Amino acid sequence: MKVLVIGSGGRDHSIAWKFTRSPRVGKVFVAHGNGGIARTATCVNLKTIEEMADFAERERIDLTFVGPEKPLSSGIVDLFEGRGLNIIGPSQRASRLESSKCDTKVMLRELGIPVPEFAVFSEPEPARRYVRQVGHPVVVKADGLAAGKGSLVCSTVDEGEKAVHEIMEQRVFGDAGNRVDIEKRLYGRELSFFCFTDGTSIVPMVAAQDYKRARDNDEGKNTGGMGSYSPHPWLDEHLVGTIMTRVAEPLIRGVREKYGFVYRGILYLGLMLVDEGSEIVPYVLEINIRLGDPEAQVILPRLETDLVDICEAILTGRLQDIQPVWDPRFRLCLIATSGPVKGKKGWYKGYPERYRIGAPIDGLELIDPGCLVFHSGTDLDGDGRWITTGGRVLCIVSTGDTLAAAREIAYTEMGKISFEGLYYRSDIGKE
Repeated sequence: MKVLVIGSGGRDHSIAWKFTRSPRVGKVFVAHGNGGIARTATCVNLKTIEEMADFAERERIDLTFVGPEKPLSSGIVDLFEGRGLNIIGPSQRASRLESSKCDTKVMLRELGIPVPEFAVFSEPEPARRYVRQVGHPVVVKADGLAAGKGSLVCSTVDEGEKAVHEIMEQRVFGDAGNRVDIEKRLYGRELSFFCFTDGTSIVPMVAAQDYKRARDNDEGKNTGGMGSYSPHPWLDEHLVGTIMTRVAEPLIRGVREKYGFVYRGILYLGLMLVDEGSEIVPYVLEINIRLGDPEAQVILPRLETDLVDICEAILTGRLQDIQPVWDPRFRLCLIATSGPVKGKKGWYKGYPERYRIGAPIDGLELIDPGCLVFHSGTDLDGDGRWITTGGRVLCIVSTGDTLAAAREIAYTEMGKISFEGLYYRSDIGKE
């Protein structure tokens, strides 16, 4: 069969790689991919969802899998289904769960799903007054899509007011800052929890621990992700059951029965687990409508069940018949980013702020074949040499019987890579 993967980052590279491992798949296309993905699958230069649908019809694509959130929020699933094409992902209406943090928090509260204390604002001055009024530390979130970087964690009132100014007035996240969700900052254990769902049945995946802050010790600005590992160190069956009964099941049932739409595809719950008396309460910080990046890079290599079989079960409403099998060994993902470098007009601060591109990359051919290399921002120049094209450049995914073993391999292999401004956190998996 033929598979089309939508996306151009490291997550999408891992999805394409996973489909190439299926004995049922003869050809994998990626729209529009990147230089590194082109070594795994056939990249096609399709920019709009209409071009993607035309290509899928023309090439008789059997299955399309959407990696990033923007095509989903633009209605790619509705378009494909309208043409009779098989595609994995939620509808445009269901995609509002990620594309509007404000509306989603209201919906979750109405469904009785635990969320932090919050308020929604469309004007900056009332938002600032609220920050001063509540007095406690808050998180200020741009309502719309901001590539995983739209949440500003604030410890003081001054920081909260500054965050409102940056998001709503300076528009550091563009139109995503038309509204803000200001919520009480919770303290506990953060968890990325992923499920497959066909709109009725829900099958949890293995969890991953990810690292969003740019610097060691979880300092610096939020990023799209600096690394991850799986299995998760403290997620057990009892806690999985709590998350399913308190969050995942009432959400999927609630949107279907109360709001009249079916959520089908991948569900990503960003949770804060808070000890309250004798119980652990899973508060929802955010919902994403697709696999995470870089969580996918460690979850998919652990999946032993054919991803095609799971996708077909989602499409046909047979997910209750699937029990995915997972490799128990550890995977650790270490991401190399474009860090600080000096330019002609001063310094580039580096990802997630302004970064330089076009730096030659050396050492890729030296990486141990037992590791996976997924590309996020790379290409080949006119001389056939690898160069950087993004803030997150590539990642190395290692395997080990223990987390410590996987960590040692990943850092050893990353030491073979070099380019100007290369930066990565030194504490991924250092638990």
